[in-house]
This record gives sequence, structure tokens and C-alpha cells, in this order.
Amino acid sequence: MVKYVLHLPCVLLLLLVAVNVEGKTLYYDDFDGTKGDWKPLEWPKLETIKVEKEVGNPNNKALTFDTRNAGGALADALFIDGNEDMSDYTMKIRFRIIEETANFAAVGIIVRAPTPQQYICAEAANKRNCCGQNPPNNIVNVFERGNGWPIAANAKVEIPLNKWVDYAVTAKGKSIAVYVNDEEVCGYNKALYAKGGFGLRIWKTKVLIDNVEIFDSDGSSMAVDAGGKLATVWSQIKFEN
Repeated sequence: MVKYVLHLPCVLLLLLVAVNVEGKTLYYDDFDGTKGDWKPLEWPKLETIKVEKEVGNPNNKALTFDTRNAGGALADALFIDGNEDMSDYTMKIRFRIIEETANFAAVGIIVRAPTPQQYICAEAANKRNCCGQNPPNNIVNVFERGNGWPIAANAKVEIPLNKWVDYAVTAKGKSIAVYVNDEEVCGYNKALYAKGGFGLRIWKTKVLIDNVEIFDSDGSSMAVDAGGKLATVWSQIKFEN
């Protein structure tokens, strides 16, 4: 799959920790150069994204994704190459929305994208003034792009501004589950796409992205949280397919 930036509303997100010692982290990037038994993520060169020191914490680097003033192709979805054959996996990120526009402050994780025009996106929003949302804030929407924009699941969740949020999406069989700060908030068992790659979507927002991890269905092989400390251990995620 070629890297694309699309004209559609949503963008990127993750890090999970699992007890299963056979779990494997497939891709990881903390933007500080941490090495391990995983593949590095290669980010496209765009004017809307750059890696820089976190404001207030110069010992940490993060990806700054700023689409507040972007239009057209630069205002949309970001895909990572070569993963269109992946089926069961979790994508986890940390994000921090630091600035918003009048109508939007939203971050999305894309999974199961067989093509750039077909994907599942879980969008967490502090503010999302579109699509009949009233009030237009503090929500998680999961939608399937390809045959319109049908919302498959949603939940009202507190998505604060200027605070780090742990965010994850798991795809296993026909099941999709969304986690905010390590708690499952919504999901469904009739996923449209059986396999596909992953990515991010940031809509009209300036956001920091950190600790992006993609791991297989047995769980993560990492044992540290986003701050580099020992983390609470996650159980292996299971679904009824």
C-alpha cells in the first residue's frame, strides 16, 4: 500500500501490555529511538507532522500532528505502508490534544484498511461538530469507510484537552473493541473488513502522538508504560467472533 493522505474527517493512535509471554510487538515508535525486536514505523514527510520535544517535558519526544489549518489531502487520514494483509491485531497510542479549532478536536485510529478508501476508524473527540452529534464533544465514534460513513459503535467518554490519553483499537475476527485509558468503552462484532493496514487520522486539531504500538492477537511483548516505568499488566484480549 502506498502512503496516502485522504480528504476525509479522522487520523492516527497506541501501547498495550500483556501477560502472555508469547505476545509479540510488531511495530513500535516512541520517537526517542528505542530499539527492540519489532519493525520501525516509517512516517511520510508532510508539512503537517514533525517529531519534536514535548513542551514542558524536554526529555520526551513526540510526533506533533497539526491539521488545524490544513486543507484537502493534508487534512485527513495517514496510512502506514505494506500492512494490507494483516488481520488480527491491536493498535495502541498515547495522544494529547493541545489545540483545537472552532468545531473540532479529534484523533482517530485506523485499522483493517485494505485500501486507502476502505477502513475502520475509531475517533476520539473532545469536540466534533458534525454528523448530527449533539452535544458535539467527549465522544468515541467507530465508523466504517467504504460504503458511506455508517457509525457502527459509539460511547460518551471524557476526552480532555491538554492531557495524555491512552487509546487502543483491537481487531480480532469480526470483533472491534475500543479502549480509553485501558478500559473498554465500545465495540461491535460485525466488522466489515477482514484484513488491512493501520494508520492515524487527526481532524482540525494540533495533537501530540507518542508510543505507537501494533501487536499481534496474543498481546504485547512490551512491559513498560509510556513513561518507561513498569506498567500494570494487561490480560490477553478475547472476543466472541
